[in-house]
Amino acid sequence: MKLDCYLLNTYYPELDGPGPVLYKNFLEQADTAEASGFDTAWYTEHHFRTFGGMTPSVTALMSAVAQRTRRIRLGSAVVILPLHHPLAVAEEMAVLDILSEGRIELGVGRGMEAFEYKVFGSDFAKAQEKLEEQIQIIRAAWTQHPFTWHGRMYDFPVPMEILPSPVQQPHPPIWMSAVFSEAHYRWIGLQGFNLMTLSWVQPNLARARALINIYREALQEAGHDPATRDIMAMYPTYCGETPAQAKKDVELHWENWHRFAIEEVKHHPEPVRKAVSRMNYDVMAGENRGIFGDPAMCEASLKHIGEELGVTHIAGVYHFGGLAQERVLASMRRLGSEVAPALGQAQRVRPCPPSTTSV
Repeated sequence: MKLDCYLLNTYYPELDGPGPVLYKNFLEQADTAEASGFDTAWYTEHHFRTFGGMTPSVTALMSAVAQRTRRIRLGSAVVILPLHHPLAVAEEMAVLDILSEGRIELGVGRGMEAFEYKVFGSDFAKAQEKLEEQIQIIRAAWTQHPFTWHGRMYDFPVPMEILPSPVQQPHPPIWMSAVFSEAHYRWIGLQGFNLMTLSWVQPNLARARALINIYREALQEAGHDPATRDIMAMYPTYCGETPAQAKKDVELHWENWHRFAIEEVKHHPEPVRKAVSRMNYDVMAGENRGIFGDPAMCEASLKHIGEELGVTHIAGVYHFGGLAQERVLASMRRLGSEVAPALGQAQRVRPCPPSTTSV
């Protein structure tokens, strides 16, 4: 199982600072992730709100990270694909794959916020249908020379070349997100894509495991070997020096994030709203809904989740709720040096410069 980092910024201006300070911290986090041996850094797209809205362009941010790193893979988690033209995404990700020397992972999803769709003039009601055709267009654009397409929502009858070609052949790995819908898990498996999910918001690990098994069964049904596909689960994460110090360091900031999450799911079904509303720090740490505690606790949580779900990647959200940069980086370094070796993750670590950001 590989450890990743996942940037989903819940923006507190009074704690995170203005945009230039925040983006300096994002880049420093990427440096630390690479130095600590993390496998992949994931970046998520949101718009027009402080829940994620400070990262509206994952391709721009990934491009900057690609030029200052050499090993760590870079993924979108996710590009909200129905807000974009699929051929533009195919072109931009191919450019990123070249600039990163073949380190790009393309993750796509439909997002959760209908307001974004309204602003960009897209139909949220048709988002899933549109998404499923768009990702097939991108895969075809990377593999068909020349490229044409005849579908329900798009028609490109004139043969064309989609340039440039990505470094990775036949194309960069493709991931799709699913959370609650069994049909989505099944469709992703039938297509043979990698899966990304939010297991910690499910009622329990048994339900998360059942959904992932739907994906695995669909892979097999379509003739894909599940052993050749990856599954990434995102988890809020903080690794402190001791259990008590971890809680002291991060409980307030988790509550900041928790309030954002409650707002995000206010239009979801009642069981989801109820489940998210109860997820305070003690619940997150005690029920393996977050990777919280000292290194021994974090190791135990990661092993338990990995064994129960069979995921190949766990991506930690390290920066949340205005948590100070020094604590974010210290948490990442502890995971990399004290926890990752016990999980069997190969460490490819270079010296990490000390943080210049005060607590």
